Amino acid sequence: TLEWNRRQRQMCIRDRAAAAALLLAQFPPPAIVPPPPRVVALDVGQGGAVVVQGRGASILFDGGTAFPGGVDLGRTAVAPALAALGIARLDLVIASHADLDHRGGLRAVLERIPTDRLWLPAGSGGDPAFAALLAEAEKREVAVSEKGRGDRSERFADLEITPLWPPRSSGLSRNEASLVVRIDLAGSRVLLTGDIESATEAALLSSGTDLRAEVLELPHHGSRTSATAAFLRAVAPDVAIASAPCPGRFGMPDRAVLDRAAALGIPVWWTGRDGAVLVGLSDGPVVRGWAPLLRARPGCGSRAGGAQ
Repeated sequence: TLEWNRRQRQMCIRDRAAAAALLLAQFPPPAIVPPPPRVVALDVGQGGAVVVQGRGASILFDGGTAFPGGVDLGRTAVAPALAALGIARLDLVIASHADLDHRGGLRAVLERIPTDRLWLPAGSGGDPAFAALLAEAEKREVAVSEKGRGDRSERFADLEITPLWPPRSSGLSRNEASLVVRIDLAGSRVLLTGDIESATEAALLSSGTDLRAEVLELPHHGSRTSATAAFLRAVAPDVAIASAPCPGRFGMPDRAVLDRAAALGIPVWWTGRDGAVLVGLSDGPVVRGWAPLLRARPGCGSRAGGAQ
């Protein structure tokens, strides 16, 4: 019966979570510093995938790209990174918007990592680009919600997540209708922005939204159409992260964005140059790059953060 099948799926999900937790307990991954609470921007090339890991909960914001029958960074990069970070279960997965380089790898993540909830941008559930992800969520019995401006903050253990954008009925492009969230943990704030551009930045500023955050994911990978000086001043981050390859054919992060950040004294860490970027939040932001081989990449400037 349908009910029997549903219960079997639930038992399977619980069994997979228990098995993963037991495996991690018996064979814990090497300690990765800084420890939680932390933010980890994964190196997924032209795409985005950010882990926010508290002491009692973990979330994933975007999952890199995937191509039918080809490269799937959710399978080859994101899921292994979650295991290396000691994450056996995700309390929440957020798809900032339906562009392939942000939602593509999330289906593989749901297949491999037991997940409680999935958030999509308000008004985007009917986007056919989300169809495969939603089908996987239904199969795994992941609760799906659409979130945006005006929705209440929600708490996941020591993480408090506040949706800031988009409006419910926006008529905006996918980029400008990205789900923007602010995450409070360990006395710090993290602002995750998807691919919003200058028009949405201006709308957030004019609305009086409190954008202050210690850690900022640069909007739209640091493209020239985003991260305006006014937006950067309002956020006033201690560290900004650009998720983009180096060298990349789109030229992100843009030189003008790096110059604006430098003029405001904001250090920029860049996944294409620095590898995965880990930001520890226990004693204020402590940042390091994380990659199997930390070596300079031609055309990327020097390592160790900063707008080079």
